[in-house]
Amino acid sequence: MSEQITTKDLQSLNELMTFENWLAIKIKNYSEMVECEKLKANFEQMANTHLGHHSALLDYLKNNKE
Repeated sequence: MSEQITTKDLQSLNELMTFENWLAIKIKNYSEMVECEKLKANFEQMANTHLGHHSALLDYLKNNKE
């Protein structure tokens, strides 16, 4: 069942998706700069989590388009 998405909702979702994607890229880039394997693994996990958030928001939009 889809819900009505307002322009304000779309603007908010766009901002959140942009932020999640930007954050994932920044964290992934930082993970490539550190030498500590434990930190590298943690940063990569964080980046993947943020990419997952971005994907979930995108899926929400796909499932609720008119």
